[in-house]
Amino acid sequence: MKFNRKLIITHITIWVIYIVYEISILLIINPNEIKFDQILFSFVLNILVFYTVSEYIFPKKNSFSFWGIAFFKLILVVNIYLLGSGFLSIYIYPIIENISKPQFTSVFTNMFIAERLWRVVYFIGLGTGFGFAKRAVLTERKLRMVEEQHFQKTLDEKELKRIIADTQLAFIKSQVNPHFLYNTLNFFYSNIYPLSKPLAKSLLILSDMMRYALKNQENNGLVELKLELEHIQNYIYLNQLRFNSKLQIIYQVTGDPDQKRIVSFLLITLVENAFKYGDLTDELNPMVIRIDIRMDETSILIRNKKNLLGHKFESSGNGLKLLKGQLNIIYKRNYYFHVEEDNVNYECHLKLNLDND
Repeated sequence: MKFNRKLIITHITIWVIYIVYEISILLIINPNEIKFDQILFSFVLNILVFYTVSEYIFPKKNSFSFWGIAFFKLILVVNIYLLGSGFLSIYIYPIIENISKPQFTSVFTNMFIAERLWRVVYFIGLGTGFGFAKRAVLTERKLRMVEEQHFQKTLDEKELKRIIADTQLAFIKSQVNPHFLYNTLNFFYSNIYPLSKPLAKSLLILSDMMRYALKNQENNGLVELKLELEHIQNYIYLNQLRFNSKLQIIYQVTGDPDQKRIVSFLLITLVENAFKYGDLTDELNPMVIRIDIRMDETSILIRNKKNLLGHKFESSGNGLKLLKGQLNIIYKRNYYFHVEEDNVNYECHLKLNLDND
């Protein structure tokens, strides 16, 4: 792993912000139960899992053998993580906190195993996502170089956009072996289900979301509208699970989504943007997602209260830029997209004439 000084500082800064964020949540929920020594050691384990997965287990090549080896390495990481957590609880924390050493059976309870499995799966997911992101960045650089050297001077603007879009879509489709991911999640599901049914259900929903993300699309990049709506519902469910169902969200769909097709991830991009930059905890000003499906037009309205604290970190706007690029290329002028905001609220309105099957 090749790091420069700036990159190291960036990683450290992100981890510090993340740890402070989690500690802040714990302080709000139950400040009396916080043990900073345990938090410190547990995050050392979590960070080790993250970089082990992203740098050494994440396959460098997309083949069955590489993914198979990675699967067995992941099983090893999970077991080492559980043993490491148990070792800390039995031998390290009692010394630091000056208490008697607990028995093995009193530490490795079903609740202890379920909580640790949830954390290790979470950081395995983050490490895998980081690995995908690194590969995507390298591929994007290669695409940019090819674009500048071979295509820019020989193809007109329309042809160039088509080739770049096709190349990026092919790259996304070729990134992962779906069978590996499904088998891994099914393994975790079958082992966690006897311990925690809600946790097992969340893994099943995560599996459905990944299945949707990896599902083969049609040649024109469209998917069934009802699948995109199910993806949004799963996204909302997992976020409500993260925040103990405290998010204030009104989600309404009117009309029949059957026989309608839409560009994949078009709507979820708008929803994710609202989650990222919105304040979803105000009961008097909830986030609103309204989707009205009609024969000739589908209307999408998303409104949320701004997170004033979150505005300290300015958005790059890349998500909306990519969305507008998709709209321009695929829907051309047959769409309406408008953003309206003030100091408190942010609202976007999208109208599309969706294709029928």
